[in-house]
Amino acid sequence: MANQASKATAPTVDGKVYHLRLAKGDVPPYVVLPGDQAATEHISAVWQDTKEIAYNREYRTVTGVYEGFDMAMTSTGIGCQPAEICLNELKKVGVHTCVKVGCAEAIRTDLDLGDIIIPAACMRKGGAVTHYVKPEFPAFADPRVVKALIEACRRLGYRYTMGVVCSISSYYVGQGRPLDGDEESFFPPEAANVVDRLRNAKIVAIDNETAGELVMGYLHKMRMGAVLAVNANRVTGAWGDNGGEEKACRIASEAIRILRETDTEKTIRTLYA
Repeated sequence: MANQASKATAPTVDGKVYHLRLAKGDVPPYVVLPGDQAATEHISAVWQDTKEIAYNREYRTVTGVYEGFDMAMTSTGIGCQPAEICLNELKKVGVHTCVKVGCAEAIRTDLDLGDIIIPAACMRKGGAVTHYVKPEFPAFADPRVVKALIEACRRLGYRYTMGVVCSISSYYVGQGRPLDGDEESFFPPEAANVVDRLRNAKIVAIDNETAGELVMGYLHKMRMGAVLAVNANRVTGAWGDNGGEEKACRIASEAIRILRETDTEKTIRTLYA
């Protein structure tokens, strides 16, 4: 990175990738990806020796130690476009394994605030990766990361739900919300039954960017998975974190620890094959 000249197709700043302001060696190859910059507070409750090493726009990077293993966290911001940038640049600085930590809005009545969802795959509804692959290209989590997340929940004693999450690039009308919060405001007819259609397809929850991150991870030959905390239920109307985000951060950290315990040089080489 340090010797790479900055150019319009691959911009850098002082030898660091343009948006994240990181260079090779600044972070370990295992990274937790929350959307929210404030997730560093949850990480600080889980990791030791946390240190902020870069902060530019929505991208905040913190390093630390979890159960003896070095890890990093980089916030992606909201939506697929900033996540696209983040994953592209993390790949350039040597990252090969990422676990998205985020929130999701449940559309099943049996899911409560703070419950954990592990997406096996996602339904794609827009986002930056539509410029990479056609809509029929699947968005699926790396099975090795899914297995590690399941084991992490078992070790930590957390209940979880697996299923398909729908990632919708619009937060309001696209996810069935009237612009002003009531049906008297702008609300196209097709938006009124978004949740019902998804429930009919047995979708577990809605979020903004998980599908895009899974696709980007696959295209970059990175191991990519996600753990989401329920912060709303669109059927019951419930809203609130209820400790879910910190729980998700613990699960992601434990899953990375599990992967690192079993990783070998051969395992890592296969990611780049």
